[in-house]
Amino acid sequence: MNKPRSQPWLLLALFAWGAARAACSLPASSASLGSVTSFVLNAQPSTATGEIHVNCGAGSLASLLSSNFIRLQLSGASQVVGTRAVLKNSSGSDSVPVQLCTASNCATELSVGGGSVTYGSQELINLVGIMGNLNFTLPLYLRTLPGYSLKADTYSGTLNVLTQYNICTSIGVAGTCLPAGMQSGTVVVPLSVTLMVTNDCIAITAPNLNFGSAPLVANFNDVAQSISVTCTKGSSYTVGFSNGAHAVGTVRNMASGSQLLSYEIYQANGSTRWGSSGVERVASAAAISVTSDGLTRMFNYVARVVKTQNTPPAGVYTDSVVIDLSF
Repeated sequence: MNKPRSQPWLLLALFAWGAARAACSLPASSASLGSVTSFVLNAQPSTATGEIHVNCGAGSLASLLSSNFIRLQLSGASQVVGTRAVLKNSSGSDSVPVQLCTASNCATELSVGGGSVTYGSQELINLVGIMGNLNFTLPLYLRTLPGYSLKADTYSGTLNVLTQYNICTSIGVAGTCLPAGMQSGTVVVPLSVTLMVTNDCIAITAPNLNFGSAPLVANFNDVAQSISVTCTKGSSYTVGFSNGAHAVGTVRNMASGSQLLSYEIYQANGSTRWGSSGVERVASAAAISVTSDGLTRMFNYVARVVKTQNTPPAGVYTDSVVIDLSF
């Protein structure tokens, strides 16, 4: 009679042990590479830190055994090129590779489908997070690769971090892990990464304008020249020419002492004034050419001495015009 009664008790005990072996919690994670101009990103890595949290609940670090570990591996990503995850912009036209590392100097990189990094019990003692107990925070380091010319946009991607853990949360008097205290499992933790690339311009090349010399204002020839502007690929902006240092109203002048020699700068058509505001500015789309990398645009202009003015006294007449860009 006693034997049949002991069997249900044994089954209940086994079921109780199974329920006590609750898995550790591994929440999704995220990291931001911040906001950076396209040219800075092209020249140097943009860096960020991320974290993998393995929360195994209450318990004492004294329960950790030498066989306990947490292991990380990059199993995949939303976008991959070769063995690295890449971040893509909203249209998918541009992308930049990102490294995922377990050290700030990126000495150990987790590549897609590559090797893993294991944290043993002694290392885990130093990785207890702010929640304390047996909740571990494993730092990750991300950085972009330089040398990529990108459009201004938000870039994003998800890195799938395969996380395997084997943690003892309670030990018995014999120093072995109690069956109810052993927590183990394998979870893919999604790490969402974002990067904001912003517009910038790094160069305006404008050769000096020289009308030469002439005895009368009617004898000065028009001068046709170009300026080049280097800005973020695909960016839209306008280019403005100031009225110079000696303008009278909106009429530009070169000066020699107190004497003035009026001139004007026109857009490529030779008739529309190139100024600093409103419709007098020139849009980037009006460039006569764009380099193959989409960065540098060329703009033509025509400069002309005003022929209706009286010829001023002989002298060297100069002016200084500021070229500005506006996004």
